[in-house]
Amino acid sequence: MLTPLNLLILTCVGLFVFGSLVFVMLAYTPLNHLFPTKSSKYSMQEQYELLQRIDSLETSLNQVKLQSNILSKILAGEDVDVELPPRETTPEPAIETPAEVEPAVSQRPEEQVIQVVSTTAPLTNRSANAIPQAYSFFRPLKGIVSDTFNTERKHLAIDIAAKKKAVIKSIQKGSVIFSDWTPGGGHTLVLQHPNEFVSVYKHNAVLLKKVGTFVNAGDAIALVGNSGEHTTGPHLHFELWHKGIPVNPKKYISF
Repeated sequence: MLTPLNLLILTCVGLFVFGSLVFVMLAYTPLNHLFPTKSSKYSMQEQYELLQRIDSLETSLNQVKLQSNILSKILAGEDVDVELPPRETTPEPAIETPAEVEPAVSQRPEEQVIQVVSTTAPLTNRSANAIPQAYSFFRPLKGIVSDTFNTERKHLAIDIAAKKKAVIKSIQKGSVIFSDWTPGGGHTLVLQHPNEFVSVYKHNAVLLKKVGTFVNAGDAIALVGNSGEHTTGPHLHFELWHKGIPVNPKKYISF
């Protein structure tokens, strides 16, 4: 039976429940940002900037995790879950350039460099792994190519046979991001270059650079060896990666 007393009790209970819901929403949901209190340490603008920084840090952390995962698989010689380039059926020139862009090759044989000369005309049919304009690579080692890049055999590198202790050079300026022993690759060195290129040098006898060291193009970084499990003689196992995808080094370097 609805009496004045029961009506009063119901009203009080309703107000209590409503007040509790409002408190919970303001205290534990994003709505609390709409009503900053004087006790808040940061203003709304500062809180927004902090949230933006957190989002940016999360994105950077995810990118670092992805790169670390790819790098660990490269060093372990495992298959990398990336979209590999299609298998080549016909020989291709060192680099593909339109008529407006002409390749310039260094005359010194010990420093075979292929460089794309910048022009005002844009490159046509540029793919995700196309070589940037005015970007050059040194030949890492003078020797005989004993095995080529082949996606079907999962050989994502160029093998260069040479005399033991021959000097291996950096193909471009960059920073050493790995310099240590791996079971499959032996003494292995990895360089991070501009334009999202990464070069990998395996089976070395000696590593000449440590992690964190900056190197210039043509700097000595290692000596040819026969270290590691996956090797049959003194040679350099050379890999080139661009944006997390293995690419054929012959498209960028004249061996």
